[in-house]
Amino acid sequence: MEKDTFESISRDIKARKFAPVYFFCGEEPYFIDKLADLIEENGLNDMEKAFNQTIVYGKDVNARQIVETCGRLPMMAERQVVIVKEAQALSFKEEEEKQYLAYIKRPVKSTVLVFVFKHGTPDGRKAFAREIKKAAVFFESKPLYENQVAPWVKSWVADRKYKIDEQAAALLVEFTGTDLSKVANELEKLIIGKPAGATITTDDIERQVGVSKDYNVFELNNAFGAKNRTRVFQIVNYFISNPKSGPLPMVLGSLYGYFSKVYMFHSSKALPDKDIAALIKVSPFFIKDYRTAAQQYSTQKLEQIFYTLEEYDLRSKGVGNHGVEEGELLKELAYKILN
Repeated sequence: MEKDTFESISRDIKARKFAPVYFFCGEEPYFIDKLADLIEENGLNDMEKAFNQTIVYGKDVNARQIVETCGRLPMMAERQVVIVKEAQALSFKEEEEKQYLAYIKRPVKSTVLVFVFKHGTPDGRKAFAREIKKAAVFFESKPLYENQVAPWVKSWVADRKYKIDEQAAALLVEFTGTDLSKVANELEKLIIGKPAGATITTDDIERQVGVSKDYNVFELNNAFGAKNRTRVFQIVNYFISNPKSGPLPMVLGSLYGYFSKVYMFHSSKALPDKDIAALIKVSPFFIKDYRTAAQQYSTQKLEQIFYTLEEYDLRSKGVGNHGVEEGELLKELAYKILN
């Protein structure tokens, strides 16, 4: 039996092939919301929704109310849709759990019941958690790792008949992070007014997201990797003049991630580029940059850099800093990495 995936569930919903019970849960709200929205959009037409769509919130209802609502027959429609948002706030005490179990084992065929359970999963020790996985279309939405977000961005863009270049995708992820709702929101803005087939570039990211395509942590990593001292200090000075562009905690985190990948490159440089890319979790497009960085920094030097980054992380938090301002800390850090 095929495991329920975001793609398979989406496909069935769009084809109006509905299950009696859905349970969407997990730590990444983006996919949960998208599936719930798809059911809202496709479950009923606009006229049917007035009498046959019920949306409630977990903190406002109990098991009896949900089960009674699900037991109603649809009015002048093939089905009714009942969506329980914020289902993590529902009570799953013994008596209520029994009611849920009784319903999901014998659901009303003309009702589509959707649980939208965010920021976690149901308690695996309870019978409900075990039964819902068997009886419902169950989907756990897991956060993407950082290296998975740029490919997801490319897929999101391609689904809408656009393109995005590698540098632009990397730059967007660097500054929006792994919150997919935030990333998607920025992408929605980026494609407004663009003709189908157009490519999103770093210039577009600079205009829309408000980050300089020339002065950012992504470019700082590249400058360190090439040991381009002039470029490193150009970017550092820009960050000092524009503190919101490169706050020290963000720079430290980015550099640690970057040099960790360079360190891993050393132990895998005999492998084909695609295998190295998979191992250090970057696009093959960027492997040439990591090869350059590995030539500039030995493993011994990289180990020193990790100690230096740890030292400046503590100093940025006030440990042994003695009043040195953030900008001066950043200059010191850059000097120590390069020497």
